[in-house]
Amino acid sequence: MADETIPPRVRGHERGDDAELAARIAARDEEAFVIAYDRHADLVFGTTLRFVRDREVATEIVQDAFMSVWRRSHQFDARSGSFAGWILGIARNRAIDHLRAAGRRPKPALSGASDHDALEGIDALGIAVAGTEDDMPGVALDRRWVRSLLRTMLAEMPSEERQVVILAYDRGFSQSEIAHHLDLPIGTVKSRTRRALASLRERLADVPDLRPGSERARTKTGFGRGGAR
Repeated sequence: MADETIPPRVRGHERGDDAELAARIAARDEEAFVIAYDRHADLVFGTTLRFVRDREVATEIVQDAFMSVWRRSHQFDARSGSFAGWILGIARNRAIDHLRAAGRRPKPALSGASDHDALEGIDALGIAVAGTEDDMPGVALDRRWVRSLLRTMLAEMPSEERQVVILAYDRGFSQSEIAHHLDLPIGTVKSRTRRALASLRERLADVPDLRPGSERARTKTGFGRGGAR
């Protein structure tokens, strides 16, 4: 690239395969880099912001992560996971390094939110794990990153799917109670819940070590435990 800056966001482009994008970026194709940034920056930034809880720091980390993508895309191996998961891994390492260098834990939640807001209910999905004050620092940071990623994915869901997930796993409603609360047929509630969980599992399959069914995924995220009632 002519300079070390992230290009402007471009929408309406043709969505090529991520592995092909990585190869094009390795060949110094700037258009491919813009497409990759446009496709993945929101998820990476949302996750990083929820993790470090500092918008300026999150912006710097994401900028640095994508510049690493530009410089190191030749190192991407599709056999190890998706391009999105690889980018998230770079951002995760940068974010954890930042907190360790600063010698502190992440700031309190932004905008008055807390770790126990509605999105925290995703921990009860059997997807994320809750940490404790007794966790080793590395484990606590790792868990916090996973929760930040899952909160971001949940926030990006269609509102009708996010609503049933929050009612089920944050409020503890049964599916019949959700149907009554929302004045919906129970079949609609079940289908929305299935779509929401399938979407989360599909997106987690993009992230190395968090693929549903793997032993490490069950340890980190709890996949394999019970779902909605």
